[in-house]
Amino acid sequence: MRLLKLHKHRPVLAALLAVASAVTMVPRDASAAVNGVVVANAADPRAGGRLFAATSPFNQVIPTNPELDPRSASYVSLMNRSKKEKGFSVAVKEWAIPAYFAKPGTARRDVLIAGQPPGAHYDRTFVHDVQRIMRGVPIPDNAQPDPMDDAHLTVIDPANGCEYDLYGAKRTAKGWTALWANATSTPESGIYPYGLSSRATGFSPLAGMIWPAELRAGRIDHALVFAYPYTRSGGPVYPATASDGKTNLAAALPQGARVQLDPALDLSKLKLTAYERTIAEALQRYGMYLGDTGGAMALYAVSPQSFDTSNPYAGLLPDDPYVFLEKIPVNRFRVLKTGAQLAQTPLTVVPSSCARIDVIG
Repeated sequence: MRLLKLHKHRPVLAALLAVASAVTMVPRDASAAVNGVVVANAADPRAGGRLFAATSPFNQVIPTNPELDPRSASYVSLMNRSKKEKGFSVAVKEWAIPAYFAKPGTARRDVLIAGQPPGAHYDRTFVHDVQRIMRGVPIPDNAQPDPMDDAHLTVIDPANGCEYDLYGAKRTAKGWTALWANATSTPESGIYPYGLSSRATGFSPLAGMIWPAELRAGRIDHALVFAYPYTRSGGPVYPATASDGKTNLAAALPQGARVQLDPALDLSKLKLTAYERTIAEALQRYGMYLGDTGGAMALYAVSPQSFDTSNPYAGLLPDDPYVFLEKIPVNRFRVLKTGAQLAQTPLTVVPSSCARIDVIG
């Protein structure tokens, strides 16, 4: 992912990521309105719920006095430099993730896959350009990819708890195509255990997203995901399962690293906007995972094009492609202890009950 234009697999990792799905989303109420329609299950993230299992790394509160990485200070120094160079923002309308929700009558379509997953060119053992078809994807008629080069598009089918992730998505006269596509189940961890998500780190593209309902409620109950220019080469750290890290600087951050805003920081003294306060509280409580390489340090909001309303962030965020978080002090970040980098990740398409993916060439 580019913003603003300016892996050997460990068995223990697979075990952790395959934890049984205790909870799909955490409900707040028995029902809620989504786009003016009452939905029976307010665990829907459009109504304030959260995705993925309660055991997911994204849904874990950071414990009091966590162990910090011994290189935390140097990591944060480079992050602060990045903020000074290109800012710290939330991607809203560009390089964001459109998230559509299928209905019982949504037509199911086959997606032709070109075999070019993001970041996989860093794994020399992965065979590229093998054409596949992901069959029976419920893509709503109004679905459109993000307008930028990565052309992300994700569809959730609430009926079966399935998530369909497309990268380089395009609707042609013959149907839907994608550079890469894969599927996972929302009751699981939100992480593809052998990489090959539509995000280079193996994270679900909806992991760590900011939703309008969360800003409206003033509370985000999960970790966030961010992009960063200085991602370390050499493979990911847990919980990431793949990497497109490009940088050899000693202070470059490995993908999958978890960063926390110092919980001792008194936010009431920073004169934060309402959205900055909500985001800062989440960064203190849950932190943010490094999930992508980008041109600037940035969090992600779900693309407004996903919603029926013209601007679901009206009154919640400025009406801009990128919303800058100028008052959140990056120099007060700290990096939690990371594990060893996985020097090579054997990228593998894992069979899923959500979609049949056939090799055709």
